[in-house]
Amino acid sequence: MKKTIRTIYKFILCLSLFECFLSARSLHAFLPTINEPTQEELEYTSIQMGKTAVQLIQFGQNNEAIKLLKLAIKLNPKEKDLWITLAEAQMRANKNHQALLSLDEVIKLNPEEENTYFTKASIYMELNDPKRAKDFVKKGLFINRNNERGYFQLGNAEIMLKNYKLALIAFKKSSKINSSFWQSINNEGLVLYELNNSQEAILKFKLALNISQNAEPMLALAILLYSSDSNSIESINLAKNALKADPQYILKEYQTKQLWGEKLQKSAELLFKNKKMQKSVREAKEKSQ
Repeated sequence: MKKTIRTIYKFILCLSLFECFLSARSLHAFLPTINEPTQEELEYTSIQMGKTAVQLIQFGQNNEAIKLLKLAIKLNPKEKDLWITLAEAQMRANKNHQALLSLDEVIKLNPEEENTYFTKASIYMELNDPKRAKDFVKKGLFINRNNERGYFQLGNAEIMLKNYKLALIAFKKSSKINSSFWQSINNEGLVLYELNNSQEAILKFKLALNISQNAEPMLALAILLYSSDSNSIESINLAKNALKADPQYILKEYQTKQLWGEKLQKSAELLFKNKKMQKSVREAKEKSQ
């Protein structure tokens, strides 16, 4: 891994020297004549730089990737994938507003790419602006009405806006398109519980759990079973396994981030206060700090 990183940085150094060459045309009178690269050569170089930037992102070197990609875009500003990769690096570096600007450039180059709108929606969700997120999801769905992740995002935006009935409609459309998309099925359960339909919510969590043994439907199912029967051994065992798989669910802030409603959070508190849960709760709090 260290050898790969050294190779990447050597490449960046060479490219930096190359950039200096491009900006030093006024000095040509004092230097030997050098043939300037053709447009094809510049485009090829930019693509190679983009590939190196992807490697940097994989190693968590997001700021270095951003610098490299900006240089690549100077060489080849009409290469859509460079802008997409730049936006990815900026998001990973928590530079969401800059990422939005990069995605605007992607839209200028290809306004018919639905995923760009969905990515912008995700950023606005992260910025706690569900109204703007909803607008961009709808733009993406206008291009492709059969995108299950688009409806999933729409449902999430509606939850944040507390439009639970609209959220349920969106999640149902998502899971209808892709019956194995457990996240949408799980979120149907979240919404149904807030709408006081516990029995159907239980069925949704069970279905999601059959598709994926994820901590969220496991814990949500445990909470609902405990709410209907505080002596349920199954609910205690499910809750313990869920917290072991993902201790962060012990935190209210994390529950909120996962779009849990107030009712589910209050029900979770009751379960976590059970004496049989104390050890698991304590361990989860220690691990999540």
